[in-house]
Amino acid sequence: MKLRLFSLIAAVSASILLAPSGSAQELPYRIFERYLEPLAQQIGMPGLSAVIVRNNRIEWEKGYGYADVENKIPATPDTPYPIGGVTQAMTAVLLGICTDRNLLQVDTGIRTYVPTFPEDASVRHVLAHGSEGRFNYDPARFTALTPVVEACTGQPYRVALAEEILQRLVMTSSVPGLDLGLSTGQAARELFDANRLDRYQRQLAKVAVPYRIDRAGNATRSGYPSYGLDASAGMVSTARDLATFEAELDDNNGVPLSLSTLTKMWTPFTFDTGAPLPTGLGWFVQTSSNVRLVWSFGHLPDAASALILKMPSKRLTLVLLANSGGLAATYQLEKGDIANSPFVKIFLRLFI
Repeated sequence: MKLRLFSLIAAVSASILLAPSGSAQELPYRIFERYLEPLAQQIGMPGLSAVIVRNNRIEWEKGYGYADVENKIPATPDTPYPIGGVTQAMTAVLLGICTDRNLLQVDTGIRTYVPTFPEDASVRHVLAHGSEGRFNYDPARFTALTPVVEACTGQPYRVALAEEILQRLVMTSSVPGLDLGLSTGQAARELFDANRLDRYQRQLAKVAVPYRIDRAGNATRSGYPSYGLDASAGMVSTARDLATFEAELDDNNGVPLSLSTLTKMWTPFTFDTGAPLPTGLGWFVQTSSNVRLVWSFGHLPDAASALILKMPSKRLTLVLLANSGGLAATYQLEKGDIANSPFVKIFLRLFI
């Protein structure tokens, strides 16, 4: 597998070198499209939805394979998927909104909101996955930010997310929790009116079918975990809706965040000792070829995965969603290096 991926990336480089002159503007998109599908097939991904946003508009989008293999329903940029840990980026935006409204100080101790939290940490530490002087990516620990959002917004986390992000940014194909369509979601359903629930239910009926991929690359229908929504995971969205979310962040018009708050969010967190982390606040942050990369990922093992990569200086964003773990399963993204992803390797080779 590694040899095939290396060969694919080498082929991308050759395509750039051999491209005819005068095609520079559209060339990267054409090459990316050409190599994305065989890469997804090599990794074993039944369905993949992809969008590239540049200068606040969708420049390229594509669906590959199937959202439902058995019924031959194609994956498209409008296919909904559970996005797992990408929910954390939305939590960071919610807390940024509270900061802009002077409703939150991120250096407040997390025990103010969660008295039983096992360590003396601030809200900022938890947002950055900073634990006792070191980086420790821990989604379960991040859930402690749920009551922080609820305290500063005065609303249940699910409602705050729906109102401040989904409604405000017109992300009409997104749903605040897969459980809204499950028998376990009755209490959550009572938070919304009938019209909103009807829209959510229509979207949940379209959610991509999850698949487990064996070592031979064969896909077997699996199931999503019975999970609600909190600050760490649980959102359902589409590549196009996430493109809208990312474009709004790049717009620098104060919606949904002020530029100063956004800048702090996308700046690497540093402990008092001077040790930097591969995270800002709710996002991963690193540098490649002197270009700052801001990114987020989600992984529901044997079910779904998500990847968002931003280059703020270029106003460029890649959104990838899949109905298997193929975007995240083997690349150790939780350690903070997105360059381990072959999808990102190709994207960076083309766009940096």
